[in-house]
Amino acid sequence: MRPLECASFVSLTVLACCAPLNAQQAPTGPDTPALLLAADASYLRGDYEAARQSLAAAWDLLQNSPPENPARYDVLKRLTSVRAAAGDFADARKFLDLAIAWRKGVSGPDDPKIADDLLTEAGLYRGEKKFEDAAKLFPAILDAHIRAFGADSAQVAEDYSRLAQVLADEKHSDGAEDMLGLALGIRAKIAGPLDASLLPLLDRLGSLQNQVHEYDKAEATQRHALAIRETLYGGQDPDLLGTLDALAYACFGEKKYAVAEPIYQRLLSLWIAEAGEEHPMVAMTLDKLAMFYAAEGKYDLARQSFERANTIRIGFLGNGLAGEGAEEINEGNEAAARLAYRRVLKALDPPDPLYQKLHDETEVILEKLGDRPPGTAAPRMPAKKSSTQTRKASTGM
Repeated sequence: MRPLECASFVSLTVLACCAPLNAQQAPTGPDTPALLLAADASYLRGDYEAARQSLAAAWDLLQNSPPENPARYDVLKRLTSVRAAAGDFADARKFLDLAIAWRKGVSGPDDPKIADDLLTEAGLYRGEKKFEDAAKLFPAILDAHIRAFGADSAQVAEDYSRLAQVLADEKHSDGAEDMLGLALGIRAKIAGPLDASLLPLLDRLGSLQNQVHEYDKAEATQRHALAIRETLYGGQDPDLLGTLDALAYACFGEKKYAVAEPIYQRLLSLWIAEAGEEHPMVAMTLDKLAMFYAAEGKYDLARQSFERANTIRIGFLGNGLAGEGAEEINEGNEAAARLAYRRVLKALDPPDPLYQKLHDETEVILEKLGDRPPGTAAPRMPAKKSSTQTRKASTGM
C-alpha cells in the first residue's frame, strides 16, 4: 500500500471507529434524511439543542455506513454550524476537525474544498477571540486558493479581506491595512477602480485609517468610495451618508477646515432630506458641526448648532413622553397619564416653534384629564425667528 493510500485508510478507520455521540445504541426509529429534516426545522426556529440532538442521532446511524459516505461529512458540518450558533465554538471546532479529517481521508490533503473548512475554522477561532490561531490558518488557505483560482482571483481577494479583519481584531492596524490594500488591488484588477465590489473594502480601510489618525490616507480612501457611490447612486442618495461623515471627519482631523465645512453642510442637508429636521441623526450631525465650528474658533456658529441639536432632542423626548401618556390613557391609568403629560410640559418649557404644537396639544389633554383649569395654560411665545431659520441663516443653508 502506497503512503498516501495508507494515510487515507488510517483516517477513514479513525472516523469509522468514532464513538457514537449518544451514549445509547443508535436509534432504530427515524432514518437519517428524516433526522436531518428535523434538525433543519429546529435550527431555523433557533432551537439549537434540539437540532444538535437530531444530528447526533443521525451521526449514530451513520456509524453503520461506509467510512467514505459523504453524509458523514454533511452531518459533521451541520453539527459545526449548530454548535457555533449556540456559542460553543470549541465544541464546533471538534466536529469541524472530524469533517476536515474525513475530507482529507477521502479526497486527499490537496482537496481545494479543505480551504473552505479552514476558513470556517478561522471564524470559530475569532469567536473564541483566539485571533493568533485564526491568523495562522491563512497561509494554507491562501496557498490553496492561489493554486486553485490564481493569485488575482476574487477568492484570494476575499482571503486577504478576512485576514485583515483578524489582524484588526489583534490591533495590528498596519498589517490589516496591508491586507486590505492587497484585496483592493485584486478587486480593481478584476472589475476596475469604480466597481461596487470595492466599496466594503474602502469603507473598512477608511475607517481603520481614521481610527489610527492617518487622516490624509483616510481622506483619499473616502474620496474614492464617494466617487463610486456618486457614480452608482447620484449625489443625493442616503447611501452617501456614511462616506460623507467619514470624509468630513478625515478632513477635520487634517485641520482642513475650509474643505471640511461644505462636506459637513452636505451631510446635514442629506440627513434632513432623508429623515426630516426633527430626527435624532440631524441632532448628532449638528453636534459634529458645532464641534467643528468650535475648533475653528467660530463660537457663535458652534453655539447655534448646539442649541438647534438640543432643541431637536427636547422635542424627541417630549414626543416619547407623550406616547407614554397616550398608552396610559388607553390602559385606563389616568393618574399615570397625568404624570407623563406633566413631564412633557416640563421638558418642553419654554416652548419652541419646533414643538409648540405638541406643547399646546399636551395642555389640552391635561385639561381633559382635570389637571389644569381651563384658561390657565401658559401663553404662547411671541412670534420670533424660528431656530430653523436661525440655523439656515448662520450655516448658509
